[in-house]
Amino acid sequence: MSELSESDRLDPEQLSWSVPCLDSEDDDAAGEVKVLVLGDRVALVLPPGETLVFTPDEAGEFAKLLGTSTGQ
Repeated sequence: MSELSESDRLDPEQLSWSVPCLDSEDDDAAGEVKVLVLGDRVALVLPPGETLVFTPDEAGEFAKLLGTSTGQ
C-alpha cells in the first residue's frame, strides 16, 4: 500500500493550491492565499481567514484582472 502525503489525502483530486504572499503594508508579514475549486465555483481563503467565492464568470474576470496587474 502506497503512503500518500497529507495534502494528497486531503485533496485527492488536487483541486486546491497555496500561494505564498506578503502583506502590502508589512513586507516581513508572510502569509498564503488558499485557492480551492468547489464544483463550478472558485474560492479564495485570504489571511486572516476571509473567504471569497467566485462564480465561473467572476473567476474569469478576476483572472483577467490578475493578468493585467502582472503585465501579462
